[in-house]
Amino acid sequence: MTGANDTPLKKYQRLISSGKLVPDEGQAFAMKALDALYSQIKKTAKKSWQFWSTGSPPDGLYLYGGVGRGKTMLMDLFYSACPAGDKQRLHFHDFMAQAHNLINQARKENVDDPIETAAKLIIQQGRLVCFDEMEVRDIADAMIISRLFASLWQNGMVLVATSNRQPDGLYENGLHRDRFIPFINQLNAKIQLIDIQAGDDFRKQILAGIDGWIYPFNDTAKAKLDDLFRRLLQDRDPQPEIIMSSGRQIILANTGADIALVHFDELCRTALAAGDFLIIADRFKGLIMQNVPLLGDDQRDAARRFMWLVDALYDRGRFLIIGAAAARDQIYTGEDWQFEFSRTLSRLTQMSRYHLPE
Repeated sequence: MTGANDTPLKKYQRLISSGKLVPDEGQAFAMKALDALYSQIKKTAKKSWQFWSTGSPPDGLYLYGGVGRGKTMLMDLFYSACPAGDKQRLHFHDFMAQAHNLINQARKENVDDPIETAAKLIIQQGRLVCFDEMEVRDIADAMIISRLFASLWQNGMVLVATSNRQPDGLYENGLHRDRFIPFINQLNAKIQLIDIQAGDDFRKQILAGIDGWIYPFNDTAKAKLDDLFRRLLQDRDPQPEIIMSSGRQIILANTGADIALVHFDELCRTALAAGDFLIIADRFKGLIMQNVPLLGDDQRDAARRFMWLVDALYDRGRFLIIGAAAARDQIYTGEDWQFEFSRTLSRLTQMSRYHLPE
């Protein structure tokens, strides 16, 4: 059992010794850097875990590398080792949504500097800021990010971030990218960059040989999907998560390691639109969906949402594992979406190839 006071490196080593992780040179290098940052913070922290009460804040870390290299897992081990208190952990999309909301509220209140005001409110939630999957696609994010992060650093932020891209590759070919360059320069100057070099995608190791469509959905299938979710979480506890979309909340009960275990009804029998599913696809690297029913014309709206979900995950290169009432080519029994569902069926078939050994 992992000790409650283990350092990040000890937590990582315990997972290897238990067989839950395999030794990985790139991950080990990154974990040593995270462990050093943890020790640096500990040296400057009070018992209340108020960071850097004296002196300058320690440098942060930016972990980048290919899909499935364990960046999220490593950051979560680091985050869990830090005592509760002056810390916060978010997905980058949620972080920026929160920032925009605070800036807009400050503008309504006619404050002199809305971005500075938002930064001070954000930092009150924790000066150690950990967020996952930095990927800037939105020009609205690109236009404020340099000033926002400069203000956050001035207010004592220590940043630990993960991304599939090195900083110089962020917002590549984006509109008005010249205004984004100062932020790239900030990242390169202020925090240590860690390249988790090429290696095995742990998800592919776990998913290898698993058909992405399991039927019929019964107790045996449910147990199989539950076990798969547990293995993908790599010894982390699932957590509920709230995703903001156009000011509305999408509540998912079981998430972790950028994977979500969902019931069909959670996503397909709620008032979600196509854009909501794109936000979900941006947030998670894959979904495991339980209890997909036969989709006849009496399930017209639910079937439409299911097609939107498949399209969003396919377009973003995510994986989807499904427990369903019938075989993939027999799940749609209606007439209304027969033509449209043929494309969905093709995409579901292609997506299942992710799970086959290369």
